[in-house]
Amino acid sequence: MWVFVGLALLAAGAFSIGMRGPSFISVSGGDFILIPTDSLSKGDVRFYSYRDRAGEELRFILGRDSGGEVHAAMDACQRCYTYHKGYASSHGYLVCKLCGNRYKLAAITSGIASCVPGTLSLEKTGQRARISTAELERNRGLF
Repeated sequence: MWVFVGLALLAAGAFSIGMRGPSFISVSGGDFILIPTDSLSKGDVRFYSYRDRAGEELRFILGRDSGGEVHAAMDACQRCYTYHKGYASSHGYLVCKLCGNRYKLAAITSGIASCVPGTLSLEKTGQRARISTAELERNRGLF
């Protein structure tokens, strides 16, 4: 019996090797949030937290794919959001902390089965990402 428990814990530890975070970077803004992206390397994922006017924490993700493109998504799955787990990052992938589905950064809007990261538009202005606070607030229901 204890051998099986030990093996299960070992397997869980092996699964989590390489998974990072998330630790959230707190951001604020009026109509928009501007986030520097020049230090975001290929395969990097960063987690952000924005407090809306009602004090609700709205979490989102920025990541740079292997081709150098920056992508944004809510830190909530359109299917699994009711469990409030969000994502972790592992070697250039987003990993749903509930169902375990893994997404390449370049394909985070396509998802797998019904597990799809909540979409978030971003405008790139030079070395900065511009995120609309109104769009974040429209996604409040994911949290």
